[in-house]
Amino acid sequence: MNLNLNGRKRFSMFLLVVVYSLITGLAHADAPPEFDPGLMPFSVDVGKKPLRQAISLRTVMPGKALSIRISHGGAEEFSATQGDQKLKISPTGHIKWRAPNKPGYYPIVLLRNKDKRKVELQVFVLRPASQIVNGKLKGYQIGSYPSALKGLETYKPPAGFIEVTPALEQLLVSPHFRLGQFLCKQQSGYPKYLLLRADLLNKLELLLKTVNAQGIRADSFVVMSGYRTPFYNKAIGNVTNSRHIYGGAADIFIDVKPVNDYMDDLNGDGLTNLKDAEYLYGIADKLVSHSKHPELMGGVGLYDKTPAHGPFVHVDVRGTPARWGHK
Repeated sequence: MNLNLNGRKRFSMFLLVVVYSLITGLAHADAPPEFDPGLMPFSVDVGKKPLRQAISLRTVMPGKALSIRISHGGAEEFSATQGDQKLKISPTGHIKWRAPNKPGYYPIVLLRNKDKRKVELQVFVLRPASQIVNGKLKGYQIGSYPSALKGLETYKPPAGFIEVTPALEQLLVSPHFRLGQFLCKQQSGYPKYLLLRADLLNKLELLLKTVNAQGIRADSFVVMSGYRTPFYNKAIGNVTNSRHIYGGAADIFIDVKPVNDYMDDLNGDGLTNLKDAEYLYGIADKLVSHSKHPELMGGVGLYDKTPAHGPFVHVDVRGTPARWGHK
């Protein structure tokens, strides 16, 4: 009798182990992979500015030189290519590349030979703004840029624009953001033109990393509005010197659970409303002070839903702090 009872107990324990394994296995299978911030595998400076992500955007005017320096190592430890062309690396890790005269996309790959870890520089040779005729650049409506606000460098009219073809819209310009996410919403054919600051991508990547560290699993933000041409910006009635027209601002929200073109329940109260945008605003508000990256200083704004969209948060890299929309 005791043996039979012990047998049933052992069988029950066996069933519990099997059920637990199945449940935890299914939960593990459904769980998204851990967030990878895509940080640099080795140190690289471009134009004396350090890269922060292994996939990074850089822009250059036609015919201008781009200076790249690998901090620790030279030609023996690393290799560099631009397309099919092998680039020369000095013993101290310096690379000098001169942009061609033709605007377009010219990716540069830096490879550490021992482990094949790489850094991808998404380099764009810009279409000069001097080619704008009657407010249009090769048929694309740009409009007119205002004079620099208070003479500030970050408000000066741009020297050139990124030229975007359909094939380039899905190009990663940082580990979690694609070029097409930042295109102006105005209707047009191709090519389209775009301004996008590397500092904005750095700030969005840092914000995304911080959001994930706080338990909100997201692989990107929805960029509701990125670049706006002055023409489009005026058409929607926005302020003349909006940071959007300089490629340094993005209106964002998180849309993962579920994907429905609306801000997720970030604060866990079971509702989706302005409080979730306030939650994201709070993280963005303290981002620069917590991360100690003063070069990413800028504005943070909070916006409620309208009949056209849900709540969202504005972030920019204007260089000075600015806050609005939050009580």
